[in-house]
Amino acid sequence: MSVSEAVKTYLFNTQIVTTAPGEMAIIAPTNCQESSQVSAYLEDLVSRNTPIKQVHYFDVKQSMSNGGGPACLRLRVALNDMELAAVNQHTIMNEQLFSTLNQWVDKHYRDSLVFDDLRDPQLITEVNTALDELTQILHLGSVYPFQQA
Repeated sequence: MSVSEAVKTYLFNTQIVTTAPGEMAIIAPTNCQESSQVSAYLEDLVSRNTPIKQVHYFDVKQSMSNGGGPACLRLRVALNDMELAAVNQHTIMNEQLFSTLNQWVDKHYRDSLVFDDLRDPQLITEVNTALDELTQILHLGSVYPFQQA
């Protein structure tokens, strides 16, 4: 399946939940079920020797169209020790990172945003500064075009 198909169906916003000791299920939007490529991937996944044994589909279109967005779902990734060790450790949530991210939000998020703010050239500077600081906090490197200029 293509990345665009996965994004279109909100596959990356599914949630993995524990259903019994050693067993998990994927909670997925019906968008995933409606895509032959994504549903085939999920059905193949549950047939493999993994803790994920079931897929449950839920219609979340109304929630997403009313402003819930794909954030109404959550992603959980099961990793073994070797896979976890390969992950950028600065992106793994812990008390220190949680505190640092809260400070970042307090520093950079405006209390309100009105239409005229979108005309203010300072807004893009604020956004770029916030994103630059976030990528530094998470040790992501220069991922945005403005950082590479």
